[in-house]
Amino acid sequence: MLKAGVFDDFKGATTLLLWGDRDGMEALFASLSALRDTRGEFAIHGLIVCYTPEKSEGSTLRMEGNDLRWFCSGDLLKLAAGLVEPLLDGAGHQFLDVDGLAEQVIIARDEYPADLR
Repeated sequence: MLKAGVFDDFKGATTLLLWGDRDGMEALFASLSALRDTRGEFAIHGLIVCYTPEKSEGSTLRMEGNDLRWFCSGDLLKLAAGLVEPLLDGAGHQFLDVDGLAEQVIIARDEYPADLR
């Protein structure tokens, strides 16, 4: 299971939360790692993660039409994959900075239920 959502005042800030179990973290790790090479995009439960070549958009969350999109540079994708990797071994969470519709990204394994809202 892998879910995504934006939460107001979550851990003190507007937060893009990516949460799931071991299978979800494996899928996220593989997708983040592959995205650096494919330079395309992938979807997670209502969120589209997009490669951007722009350094200025290292990590930007915004709405485009009806789509919530998280734009990530190659460097950010490498950092995010590196933060997800330890979550393959057990529960926990990691933080990333983001601009736009949220102030932070939290990636969490086995800390929140699938129906969190």
